[in-house]
Amino acid sequence: MLKASSKVCDDCMIGKQHQEAIPKKSLWRASKQLQLVHADICGPILPKSNNGKRYVITFIDDYNRKTWAYFLSEKSEALAMFKKYKVFVEKEIEDEICCLRTDRGGEFTSLEFNNFCSMHGVNKQLTTTYTPQQNGVAERKNRTIMNMVRSMLSGKEVLKKFWPEAVNWSVYVLNRCPTLAVKDVTPEEAWSGIKPCVDHFRVFGCVAHIHVPSSQRKKLDNKSVKCVLLGMSEESKAYMLYDPISKKIVISKDIVCVEDEKWKWGRSAEEVKRDVLECEGDNEDAAVNEDEECLEDEQTDQNEETDNSSPTELSEETPLSPNQGRSRRQPAWLKDYVTSKGLSDEDERHGLVMFTSAEDPVTFEEAYKSMKWREAMDMEIGAINKNETWELTELPAGAKRIGVKWVFKTKFNERGDVDKHKARLVAKGYSQRQGIDYNEVFAPVARWDTIRTNNFSSCSSQRLVCFPAGRQKRIFAWRIN
Repeated sequence: MLKASSKVCDDCMIGKQHQEAIPKKSLWRASKQLQLVHADICGPILPKSNNGKRYVITFIDDYNRKTWAYFLSEKSEALAMFKKYKVFVEKEIEDEICCLRTDRGGEFTSLEFNNFCSMHGVNKQLTTTYTPQQNGVAERKNRTIMNMVRSMLSGKEVLKKFWPEAVNWSVYVLNRCPTLAVKDVTPEEAWSGIKPCVDHFRVFGCVAHIHVPSSQRKKLDNKSVKCVLLGMSEESKAYMLYDPISKKIVISKDIVCVEDEKWKWGRSAEEVKRDVLECEGDNEDAAVNEDEECLEDEQTDQNEETDNSSPTELSEETPLSPNQGRSRRQPAWLKDYVTSKGLSDEDERHGLVMFTSAEDPVTFEEAYKSMKWREAMDMEIGAINKNETWELTELPAGAKRIGVKWVFKTKFNERGDVDKHKARLVAKGYSQRQGIDYNEVFAPVARWDTIRTNNFSSCSSQRLVCFPAGRQKRIFAWRIN
């Protein structure tokens, strides 16, 4: 029998030393949720996404292997994403993260990251240098996700700038698929305790027909628009789609998918025209001209530079996510009216001048300079004294006075001529406070001789409304011509 030599040969170490074998199976597994979380960053990924993201960071719970993915512009954002993830999962299951396992990247070993983990009691486990196998759960998960992303983008020829949407859809599917690491349940079911439904799964990147709501179209407008499916919405129980013509993200639940069809991204404007005309089957010259004008406008918008102030145009500087901005559309019923949309600030101010009156004073100082307004104020004070509207009394201790204000208005008769100048002394009710004097009423009583109605034959409809205001009544009359 030969015994192995206990002496270490330096020359043999120099020429033959090798790396120790990595166990094929982990010797320890977490026994509860968030007991151990694996994290890793994948990137940089080119091209950048529409909102400038180049990296994706994944968090995997060791107990149930559920995965979360967040997107970064720089690796230095890893701490911010970990804080966001930590708050989200700890509130969801009312438990805390015990341990975080990462590699030795600078984003995970920074002083700020270490201080945050120390303050919140998160134990950090770092892999040995040049030994990514010790964080194999995160490394293999990233490889699986990126393999799926490449396959989905290639299968439907989707533009590579939509890789974040493909990552989200891959993670969404993987969380609802069986895995060898978790027996008899999917990661989503092991995390939430609810068996997930997969009936809503559709092929990523396929063509989908979106129903256009009736409030956004006229009678003869198309009821459907073709878009590209980009997965599920994170905020709504609906799908997220992309309209290549208008370059907008659309969230809708009313879709019909053609899963074996893909969008032809390289089509020219003439081909789009021809497809639209064939689908509509409209041979009238007016309809053809209208479609051509719309398509020419769309082609012009696509060739122009992206305006950074528009939240709906997609560019590398503009976020793709619908959370970053809302697209405001004009209601269909407003198309028959002239609005101030598109006017400059100066033109809009000029239009508002039509609704203002330059004759009526605003303040007491302005009205006091004119004899006609002084007479109107004297008449108002005389009516107040005659009707004994007020009763002078001492102000109780601790009470708050409510001020008064003069309101001036020029009254016109039915022919448009000046009837009289009216001055009204009103109380500043907006200074009242709830629980003190909020329920006090200072509304004057309207006399019947102040209500004027025109000939019923000169107007389409008239209405007289009388409703109580506290202990008194306010009476309003208006006319619709």
